[in-house]
Amino acid sequence: MWSRFLASRWFVPCAVLLGVLLMAPAMNIGLVADDFLHWAMLTGRSPNAQPGSYWGLFTFFDGVVAHNQALKESGRLIWWGSDQLKLSFWRPLSEMSLWLDYQLWPHSPLMMHVHNLLWYGLLIYALSRLYRLLDPNLQQAHLATWLFAGNLMHVFAVAWLAARNQLTVGVLLAGALAAFHLWRTGRGARYGWVAAALLAVGLLSAEAAIAIVGYMVAYLLTMEAGKPVWGRVRAIVPFVLIVLVWKAVHSHMGYGSVASPAYIDPAANLPRFAQSMVLRLPALMAAQWFGASTGVFEQLPRQLQVLYAAVSVGLLGGLGLVVHYLKGFASPLARFYLLGSIFVLVPACATLTMDRLVLNANIGMSGFLAIVICQVVARRQTLVGWPAAAAKWVVYVMAAIHVVLFPLASGVSSALLKTMLWPTTQGEPLSVPDARQIKAQHVILVNPPTAEMVFYYPVVRAYLGVANPPSMHALGPGIQAMSLSQLDEATLKLSVPGGIKATMARDEVSQPFNVGDTTMMGSIRVEVLEITPDHVPKTVLFRFPAPVSDPQWQFYAWKDEGYSPFDLPGVGKSVDLPAVDLAKMVASRLKSSN
Repeated sequence: MWSRFLASRWFVPCAVLLGVLLMAPAMNIGLVADDFLHWAMLTGRSPNAQPGSYWGLFTFFDGVVAHNQALKESGRLIWWGSDQLKLSFWRPLSEMSLWLDYQLWPHSPLMMHVHNLLWYGLLIYALSRLYRLLDPNLQQAHLATWLFAGNLMHVFAVAWLAARNQLTVGVLLAGALAAFHLWRTGRGARYGWVAAALLAVGLLSAEAAIAIVGYMVAYLLTMEAGKPVWGRVRAIVPFVLIVLVWKAVHSHMGYGSVASPAYIDPAANLPRFAQSMVLRLPALMAAQWFGASTGVFEQLPRQLQVLYAAVSVGLLGGLGLVVHYLKGFASPLARFYLLGSIFVLVPACATLTMDRLVLNANIGMSGFLAIVICQVVARRQTLVGWPAAAAKWVVYVMAAIHVVLFPLASGVSSALLKTMLWPTTQGEPLSVPDARQIKAQHVILVNPPTAEMVFYYPVVRAYLGVANPPSMHALGPGIQAMSLSQLDEATLKLSVPGGIKATMARDEVSQPFNVGDTTMMGSIRVEVLEITPDHVPKTVLFRFPAPVSDPQWQFYAWKDEGYSPFDLPGVGKSVDLPAVDLAKMVASRLKSSN
């Protein structure tokens, strides 16, 4: 029955419907993180224009010291963030897509999410055509489509409005690879021009379009393995030149990443990128093959990241040996899919590991796994005895995970996504009282669960109609245990044994802290008294310009599921604050929603 279904002309519509239906429950999540910034910019509440990009929707920090200091003044940039911080990306076509939403349905996030869903349906359909073009085996091509449509890692990429560029790049990637294949198989030079045009358009949508070149290189190495090397080099040169020109224009206009550990520019810091790739590539590959979410990877200390990467390499290596034993690498098409899926993840290692980054790598992974599964099923009667039977069952288990469990988990994850996101995206900022209800001019958040998310607090509250105080400052990262002491009427001391580290706002490797460093948190002077071996602050002083008992200051600490007024310990006394349990936050929210 399954074989007949795979060969049916109704299979592709069913696969598209499967993907859309699995993601549909997540369409109610509303706005998340960057979406609130886009709302503010596109409705004129927060202009952020950049050269070459009218709206500047993907410019979060522009690297201008005065601008970053102003953000520190309001508290949107944490005090341990870099004054040189730049996170600015040139994505004019993605901006145009989001701008269109606010022209057609400015008050309907649901319709904006439907827009995302339509792109995802189009992506699945485009890939079904690509798989069919590359693979004469209809069942393999259709199974690859099914594996992609039901992949667990796609939920947030489809549900997050700001990540729509991943979907548009995926559609352009499918078209570019199809055109590239037609060109390389002698269907006409015009297809080469089409592939080049689609690459250029993709790069104006998101940096992820570099994945197109990754797949092209994999194609030339595997599908044309017997052809002269120079001919294959000449074939890829025009596409590499397009990327280089795009990168030069991108940098010339002032876009890029500076002083952030979240985005490493390989062109500016190749050794750091290589070091990052050693750890992040196995984590990303484990996510797409085994469904091991990368969400916690960046929060782990370096020793555990190394262990995580080593375990991932071991599991992936073991799976590779099984596939090799079963001759799963024999097909040039299988090698193309696998190599392409790996090449795509290499540039993704320049940023923090996120599940949505494996979307385009899943194109190759799905094609490769479909070939292996179909080959093993076709030879199942001959795979008997140890170790053949054991290898066969490993593939059966992988098939069960990807064909059955991943789609089921996708549906569940999609249905629970709003509940899981709400505590961080809206619950945190809304738990701070409306500014009209308090007299304080400056709110001090002693231990915000995710300190760098304070960047979004004012715009989230504005969107939801809650008034903001002039500033909201984070003292330290609540995700770690800390001790707060009051030295005198205007001085606080914060001790964080694990160190005050930044995920996005400061690269401590290129900009390490030193004892005696000072910075301003609005009118509050911050001085570093002690650092960790990694050169991040461990003990700091906060010198207020007026007594901390002055009504202009209002202190809040995180407790259970929200912020509560916090009483300072008093002169000469200290108070210990445990690490915020993020898992408990989510579990509590899930329980209350049932």
